[in-house]
Amino acid sequence: MNLIERLLGVIAPHNCLVCGDEGSLICDWCQPDAFMAIPSRCYRCRKATLDFRVCPSCRSQGQLTHVWTCTDYEKTAQDLVYKLKFDRAQAAANLIAQYLDETLPYLKPEVLITFVPTVTNRVRQRGYDQAELIAKAFARRRGLRFARTLLRLGKSRQTGARRHERLKQQIGAFTAIRPYLYQKSTVLLIDDVLTTGATLQAAAAALKQAGIKQANAAVFTQTL
Repeated sequence: MNLIERLLGVIAPHNCLVCGDEGSLICDWCQPDAFMAIPSRCYRCRKATLDFRVCPSCRSQGQLTHVWTCTDYEKTAQDLVYKLKFDRAQAAANLIAQYLDETLPYLKPEVLITFVPTVTNRVRQRGYDQAELIAKAFARRRGLRFARTLLRLGKSRQTGARRHERLKQQIGAFTAIRPYLYQKSTVLLIDDVLTTGATLQAAAAALKQAGIKQANAAVFTQTL
């Protein structure tokens, strides 16, 4: 949390998204029940799998091995993501990182934490990349290494796009940077919202092409 947000937290503190009490985005009382945890499943076909593993059929069509997801994209999750993206409530990134920490299993010390870059014009408008904030906060919680590994080339927004349109938009949307930092490593890609999975697939493909050993992902919420 930066200095400006700390000052705003004193002058105009957040209200709990669940009960409305003043003080934080989700108060300590509401946190345990704020989101409904989802069962372990394949992120594409939603077939039940162990430890959010991508099922064999979907695995053959992409580069990701595991995609951990905290919750479905319902009211409180939507509100929290909105606060982070559009209300400049950067405290939401720390809260999302906390829920990711509670959802994911143990990760080996050599796992590299990175993120799926947001469209450039959105980053300029907000002054930050929300996925990067979440990834950094998660890496700090786990004591793992963080690095920027991808550059986003495309500028098109995906909101409202259908699956085939998203897949088309994401072809060649990312290029790997500084591959010497993570070649032959296992990388965990972090993002806030999962819709079709096309963006995650494209990001993982770029990293695989750069020489990583394995690509996994973790997202806060998945659309229904």
